[in-house]
Amino acid sequence: MIAVYWQLSLMALSLGLDNLSVAVGIGVQGVTHRRALGIAALFALFQTALPAAGIWIGAALGPRLGDYAGYVGFAALFVLGLMTTALALRPGKSGFQLGSGGGLVLAAAGVSLDSLAVGFSLALVGFPPVMTVVALGASAWVMTWAGLLFGRQIGRRLEEWAEVAAGAVLALTGLVLFLHKLLG
Repeated sequence: MIAVYWQLSLMALSLGLDNLSVAVGIGVQGVTHRRALGIAALFALFQTALPAAGIWIGAALGPRLGDYAGYVGFAALFVLGLMTTALALRPGKSGFQLGSGGGLVLAAAGVSLDSLAVGFSLALVGFPPVMTVVALGASAWVMTWAGLLFGRQIGRRLEEWAEVAAGAVLALTGLVLFLHKLLG
């Protein structure tokens, strides 16, 4: 059982690092401490709900669907990052705000889609479902909150380039995660 705890901790840390990198991109645009708590809660909700759904679906459908969810999520992050950067660079246009509304939900869902695939796998391996989703959600909350606050500090130094930097970080995160999954 101790091995399960270690494996679960490492998985939660790994998935939380995805949230950290995306949150830095969002935080660069500027967030208050209160807003950071709410955004972290949203990311944690997705990082809890999607593995739970994956466990349920994985138990029913098996491993055939698991790998595709991660690729879709990483591609969504990449496209969202490119859109954010392109809109930020257009003169006279307001950019796509990752830290609010639809952009925030898309970022949270995109970074969490790989958790759906993790849930598929965990259902087949026999990890304890409640402990798994709680660990993933807690890790997502902490890592997202830390990333937002770190990104905010970077954003203060970048000022007018903050939105471009946010999109670039998001696009690079999506690309790196996609390549890591593809090559790993």
